[in-house]
Amino acid sequence: MKGFLNPVRGWHVLVMILLFFGVTIGVNATFITMAVRTHPGEDVPRSYYQGLNYNETLNRRHAQAELGWTAHVNVVDTRLLVEVLDAAGTPVSGLALAGSLHHPTNTDRDCELAFREARTGVYEVPLDCAGSGNWHLHAVNEGDAPFEMEHELWLP
Repeated sequence: MKGFLNPVRGWHVLVMILLFFGVTIGVNATFITMAVRTHPGEDVPRSYYQGLNYNETLNRRHAQAELGWTAHVNVVDTRLLVEVLDAAGTPVSGLALAGSLHHPTNTDRDCELAFREARTGVYEVPLDCAGSGNWHLHAVNEGDAPFEMEHELWLP
């Protein structure tokens, strides 16, 4: 029993402290490296300049609300369909919709979309660039009428 209970010496404590802090620093360095590689930190490009022009954004949203337009999103096969209706439920024709799909965790998978009018008030785009999973759709009319929409999608 005499050899079983050795006293803790100063060098034992030094080794334990160095091991503790070594593991802590190593884990933190690994997580920081992984975080910086997977997410650049800026969700919206040029967010500072967009903030300066926020009153223009509010004016566009107000004008869109006055129009009373609504949009319905559907995915059929490998095509994304967006139907735009006015306040009376009539299809809105002649829009120049452009948009983008944003992946929530990997900005390298984001892709731009150029819609074409498939039939009156229904705009479509092939989903060649998007894989399965959760996506965020952003579409905007590049013409005169103020129309912008956001929609969450789940693609199989």
